[in-house]
Amino acid sequence: MATLEKRVEKLEVGGGDGGGPRCSECGGLPDREPGPDDTFELVFTPPEEAGENEWCPRCGRQTRIIIGWGNDQTS
Repeated sequence: MATLEKRVEKLEVGGGDGGGPRCSECGGLPDREPGPDDTFELVFTPPEEAGENEWCPRCGRQTRIIIGWGNDQTS
């Protein structure tokens, strides 16, 4: 039973998801791959306005990912 108690304590200390403390800048969990409870926002933007990928200046977690579909503009 002690093992189960330690596992629960570890989850509670890490904010309930076991990932450790959240970044005070972006609210993410540094050094962790996205999990099933993470949410994302998909925004369609014209290529000339898309900008570049962005990272949190505090923890280094990627906060903006730009995905392109090439230069094919046929409809």
